[in-house]
Amino acid sequence: MARIIYPEDFLNQDRLLKNVVEKNDSLSPAENPLTAFLAQHSIVLADDATAADTASAFEKQRRAKAGEAEDMTQKRDLAFVPVFGNMRSYYQFLKKFYSPNFMELNLWGAPITVTGRIAYPNEFAERIAMFHVLREKYEGYPVSTSPLEAYLVLHGQTMAANTTAANDALTFHNQAKALAGQAEDATQDRNNVWNPVMAHLRAIGGFLISLYSDNPKELNLWGFTVDDSPRAPKQVKSKVKLLDQITVGSLIIGGTFKNIGTVPLTVYKGSSATGPSVNVNPGELYGITKGFSTITVANQSSTTTGEFSALRHK
Repeated sequence: MARIIYPEDFLNQDRLLKNVVEKNDSLSPAENPLTAFLAQHSIVLADDATAADTASAFEKQRRAKAGEAEDMTQKRDLAFVPVFGNMRSYYQFLKKFYSPNFMELNLWGAPITVTGRIAYPNEFAERIAMFHVLREKYEGYPVSTSPLEAYLVLHGQTMAANTTAANDALTFHNQAKALAGQAEDATQDRNNVWNPVMAHLRAIGGFLISLYSDNPKELNLWGFTVDDSPRAPKQVKSKVKLLDQITVGSLIIGGTFKNIGTVPLTVYKGSSATGPSVNVNPGELYGITKGFSTITVANQSSTTTGEFSALRHK
């Protein structure tokens, strides 16, 4: 049975509305199959188009704030990744220093198990909290008497330099959170305006697919994507390892790619990570258009696995 695949991302939903409005305006009331339906359901496409303009303005704000938040997150990582690398080295040194009593590392903020394994958290807030416990423990010793002192001197490092970088990272992190909150507010404002319009589009699609049940491809003329394949596509989840890439195929044109992880992902057309690309931030959707039934997804993060879902034939 044929079914309509409605786009999940705003940009493609807006494009669908424009296609419907264009097709509707090209027909006379007498030949337009929607004339009576629109009147019956009090749908005024001109009003929906006006709402779309307002929603587009909020979407522009959302993209801008999300982009700024991503920039702050990158600056955070540039500042903190070296500190985190140093911290891991410090814990390994201290583990040998205290051996066999390596549980002493708990006092330095390391979540160490009875088997001697340090379970590093993935989230920045937990990692920087670990660092500050380590810093406070180090500063609790009289000057130059900390067990870490020999390691720091040998490697030309200071706890003060680590602390400065960690504080910078925290500032960037807080700015990223504030910007992400503003992006979320813009998303809510956009959805408040747009959701009634999308409800109209679904109602129109449902009516048309009922009307053209013998020839559902007729809906393509209105901008709808119709799938009449024997098996329904599914939203399939995938993971991308650190600094790695994967290629996936059989994506549904008109479907969506969604970043369901916590780090940005880069999407390339085809089976290699070359040519033009699109960055998709955590929580964002990217509409799959013609030519993108096969994509390559790259994860630039050196600390976190990427995750996404995409509507695909299985």
